[in-house]
Amino acid sequence: MSLRRSHILALIIAAIIGAWVLSGQIGNGDAEVVEVDENGEVIETADTDETAARTPRVRAAIFHAEARNTEVVIRGRTEAVRSVQVRAETSGTIIELPVEKGSTVEKGDVICRLSLNARDARMAEAEALMRQRWLELDAAQKLAARGHRSETQAAASQAAYDAARAQVKQQEVELSHTRILAPFDGVLDARPVEVGDYLQVSQPCAMIVDMDPFLVVGQVAETDVDKLQEGTLGIATLVTGETVEGRVRFISTTADPATRTFRVELEVPNPERKLRSGVTAEIKVPSSEVMAHRVPPSILGLDDAGTIGLRILDESNVVHFQRVQILADGPDGVWVTGLPTSAKLITVGQDFVVPGQTVDVTYEDEMGAAS
Repeated sequence: MSLRRSHILALIIAAIIGAWVLSGQIGNGDAEVVEVDENGEVIETADTDETAARTPRVRAAIFHAEARNTEVVIRGRTEAVRSVQVRAETSGTIIELPVEKGSTVEKGDVICRLSLNARDARMAEAEALMRQRWLELDAAQKLAARGHRSETQAAASQAAYDAARAQVKQQEVELSHTRILAPFDGVLDARPVEVGDYLQVSQPCAMIVDMDPFLVVGQVAETDVDKLQEGTLGIATLVTGETVEGRVRFISTTADPATRTFRVELEVPNPERKLRSGVTAEIKVPSSEVMAHRVPPSILGLDDAGTIGLRILDESNVVHFQRVQILADGPDGVWVTGLPTSAKLITVGQDFVVPGQTVDVTYEDEMGAAS
């Protein structure tokens, strides 16, 4: 009975494999890989050593460094430039609160008025005593001029008059303290008292907030503080999406003992008084110009130590891992430093090669098309 064609093909392949095994045992170990078609005809032979050592293929592009301004990014919040608890300097019952919470005030506006009680009576008494002492002084000076009174007696009258005049001034100050005034232009942000409350000395009547200019403050790391300078323009982006510009007005010279960070203040104009204190913000302040490369984020990788870097090629197409530092990222790519001015970076296949390996490279142009 004749054999089927498929059986014949299987026998041929088995014979070839057997011959290859025997050649490996008897010969010098060099063997060929034979490819055959369905009819058993030899298509191609290849040396197995060459197949095993086939050079990996990758795609790469040459990236050139560009000048870029670096930024110090600081997490912070908005803060009023001044916020003062206005306190009573004398005691008394509140009889009037002319300004409502949230209202604008100007320097010198009355924000709390206290009862006079007996202060006006004491003022009248002090003024009457001062007039009496003045008459006594005038008479003493005239008598002394005529020799009817000693200079010592005239000096005593002068001292009595001066004391009476000082008493009048003291009562004037005491009366003025019954009117609690705004210390600067701003907004009355809090008022913890009501009409009829009794204020003791140093108790708060209201809180006044200076709204213009405003501050955006944050804490900068000790590694970045020397990159900042007072007077530098900066931009702050609030959590609300609003962006404000201003200048760095203050950089602390002493670190916070707990965090080892330094306070930075960005002063921004707030003429319409829209900003509010305590809103989360991100501050960006330009520091210096550096040469950096813009690369696709997809080609970034990690070495065995977990350090970010890129796989770079030398003149012999040998793979190396170059550590980099990320400056900024955006929709158009990631800006990094740590590379030579012109760098051959693997863009496709970087995850399948290792440092020290020689590769076969196909280069891409600036637009990413194969050259």
